Amino acid sequence: MENKYHITLVGSGMIGAGLAVNALMNGHPTIIYDVIDLEKVKKTVQDVLDIMVEAGAITGEKAAEAASLASYTNDLDAAVEKADFVQECVPERIELKQSIYRQIQEKRGDKVVICSSTSAIMPSVLQKDMLYPKKILVGHPYNPSYLLPLIEVCGGPDADQEVVELVMNIYRSMGKEPIYCKKETEGFIVNKLSWAAMDAAKKVVLDGVCSVEDIDKAIIYGPGMRMAVTGQIMTMSLGVQGGLKAAAAKYGKEPNEADIILGDGVDAEIAARPKEFGNIVEDVIKFRDKIFAVILKEYGKL
Repeated sequence: MENKYHITLVGSGMIGAGLAVNALMNGHPTIIYDVIDLEKVKKTVQDVLDIMVEAGAITGEKAAEAASLASYTNDLDAAVEKADFVQECVPERIELKQSIYRQIQEKRGDKVVICSSTSAIMPSVLQKDMLYPKKILVGHPYNPSYLLPLIEVCGGPDADQEVVELVMNIYRSMGKEPIYCKKETEGFIVNKLSWAAMDAAKKVVLDGVCSVEDIDKAIIYGPGMRMAVTGQIMTMSLGVQGGLKAAAAKYGKEPNEADIILGDGVDAEIAARPKEFGNIVEDVIKFRDKIFAVILKEYGKL
């Protein structure tokens, strides 16, 4: 039986409420703490559950079951009294975040792990002068957090790998797909990709190459669709017979170090995929095309 954790959300905006719903949908008793009127907090969580039902992600019955596992409080000490895991989702003010961590760690010692949803503050900054710094990490979700499973974890240069693995497992138990950022870097992993794509999109529009609508169409109906199924590096590898390591041979060259590192990475990635998603190249392509057909039907293109 999968572990059920006592989870506390600190902050109940759409990110916090979305992550709370993820925990609740997966059977975790969850406490949502905030300083505002608790009726507003309950409404935000219920609104997210209603969105999930309307989107067809869950049934009304499942939403009611999830809601029954939620508790609400304005008392931080009470909120974390039994917590195994705390997800902090308060505004991006370091002094506010650290005051919350300090109170939690004074109450619970090193018995609870805290993750921040910050997109900009490095874990080493969050950890500075805290009682148990290695129990504080970044767990940055992607909007809308209630539907998109991605969450990037960063523990900083002094991360305890046992704590990191525990956090990854807790997120998996919430239905998330965690990835690990090995180094502190601006934007972590995902925003680096988003910023690069945005910079390129802005440039072609401002240079008069195309309209805003056409650059968005270019992404929606081209690389964006491919990346949604096979990512960036695997996508490029699938476009070359024999993969990235064979690409150089097309031009009479030997593969360079990057070709080998990326090629080996894709080979390992494909081999580790669930069989139903394809774990050999031919089956990955079949799965990709099946998903393309589903998406294109929804867009009325097939």
